[in-house]
Amino acid sequence: MKNSLLLIASLLLIQFYSYSQVAGPLNGGTFSVTVIPGSSQTWQNTGNVASSDNVYSNFGSIAPANGYTDYLVVTNFGFNIPPGSSISGIVVEIERSDANSRTIDNSIRLVQGGVISGDDKAVSATYPLTDAYQTYGNAGDTWGLTWIPADINASNFGVAISARKINAANGTAAGKIDNVIITVYYDFVSLPVDLISFSAVKNSNAIALNWTTVNEIDMTFYEIQRSDDGFNFSTIASIPSQNRSAVTRYNFEDVNPPGSILYYRLKMTGLSGYSKYSKIISVNCSNDKSITFYPNPVHNSQNLHIANRNNQTLMVRFYDQSGRMLWDKVITSDEIYLSALSAQKGIIIYRIFNPGNQLITTGKLVLQ
Repeated sequence: MKNSLLLIASLLLIQFYSYSQVAGPLNGGTFSVTVIPGSSQTWQNTGNVASSDNVYSNFGSIAPANGYTDYLVVTNFGFNIPPGSSISGIVVEIERSDANSRTIDNSIRLVQGGVISGDDKAVSATYPLTDAYQTYGNAGDTWGLTWIPADINASNFGVAISARKINAANGTAAGKIDNVIITVYYDFVSLPVDLISFSAVKNSNAIALNWTTVNEIDMTFYEIQRSDDGFNFSTIASIPSQNRSAVTRYNFEDVNPPGSILYYRLKMTGLSGYSKYSKIISVNCSNDKSITFYPNPVHNSQNLHIANRNNQTLMVRFYDQSGRMLWDKVITSDEIYLSALSAQKGIIIYRIFNPGNQLITTGKLVLQ
């Protein structure tokens, strides 16, 4: 009987972060120029690469063959890679063009700890006549550097970009950049525990948190972390691990929690000092049945999470501002994959319906 229960538990395991995780793509928030000795030009209007909006950073023009620019340095991407993660790859995408088709890369390197370093990923492809993204690196490429999450999360992490005029080409190079984005791939360090379930339910004046584990070996404790925005979490309790190989159940009551909508997650820490996190779950602490989306704004390549669904199947319809329906989706989980809206940016309208096709709520979502 015991073996049967363990088999059932194994089949029901939720694979929290057992696969490579993706953070981004994100835009930079700080823009500067680093001088390269012998450069022919420097970058102007550097902040214009903050978004893809047809407003550009450029270097004027380069006439001499092989003339090159200073570094355009983009940092402060706002990553929040969890501690204990292993960085497996970094991808930079640069949206660029040159109406004269005479610009190529001079140097594309990452910025670690405020220092331009690592492999140079410059390619020989000419900047296209119209805007297009060029990709550098991949999900398994760390650019010849060793990374920890703090390096990626730091405000001085980013990318440095230098352009060059094609050798011996007539005329002038007139390259420009519209947007720079970075995506980071990472893996959580494997811990000797399997999390089968994690739930939160409002009971009177408290939130009852329950989680179930199996295969605990050399675990230290579980931290219950709470947030009022789904991003910034603080620890409200620490529960010692029982270190049992059998199915083990834990519970905790968050009494009189503040706020109307709260988010919870588990931080699970082993004797090695490494930690990993559960999925984020949400609870509506107010008496209304409102439904909210987060994050908002959201990048159109991210997943959109749904708070306060009350375990019902919902229909979500998305519209542009002219009222044209872009997409409708029946949702039965806590997130929506936005691949169908990948071509959309800006404000869109959503309307949420219950299984009886009755309108529950409507709102606005900002796609980046």
